[in-house]
Amino acid sequence: MFEVRKSIKRFRDAPAWTYHKRDRDYLDTFNHDGYPFSLGPNDLSLRNLLQGSLHGREVSMFHLRALKRSGRAHVAWPYSVAVLPLPRALPATAFTSRRLMLSGREKRPALPRTPGRFRDLTEIGTHLVRCHSEDFDFAALINTYALERLMHKAQLGWRIEGNRMIGWTDGRKTYEDLLSMTETLVTIIDDFPEQAWHWPE
Repeated sequence: MFEVRKSIKRFRDAPAWTYHKRDRDYLDTFNHDGYPFSLGPNDLSLRNLLQGSLHGREVSMFHLRALKRSGRAHVAWPYSVAVLPLPRALPATAFTSRRLMLSGREKRPALPRTPGRFRDLTEIGTHLVRCHSEDFDFAALINTYALERLMHKAQLGWRIEGNRMIGWTDGRKTYEDLLSMTETLVTIIDDFPEQAWHWPE
């Protein structure tokens, strides 16, 4: 926790970055029915929003506090999130490292239910990740063993929401860790086959 506070202090006054301690309006731009927002069924709060650019790409990084109630008990689960724009809107798709699939998470929707019907795609990939998509063929196109190994090592989940990718992992991470996660997301995006950017043809 001390390292996280030190990291916030290092970045919040850096001229290349814009910092907001809280930003409910930005939080509400996301569909809360998909990971990681659906993992907080009772309440959500966004903290430590840092926005800037990485290798010429816009990036937003923040801590998400997901509140769960069980009887009179309140449990707050923290997540760290990075958001990157995509060149165009793509089919709603989610890939989640199995290392993030703790008990109870499988019951929460990985993708918003509003865009259309989606499937739990057990037919593609390996045991390393879990995939959901509204378009099986698109998910199969972008999935590779290298992608799954990268996600498994980084303990990373991500989903596509329109023209942005939302990446997340457990706990409150330092901004340095979040930048590392963002680099992994950039690698994943850059490794999408060219056909993905013309989908469907």
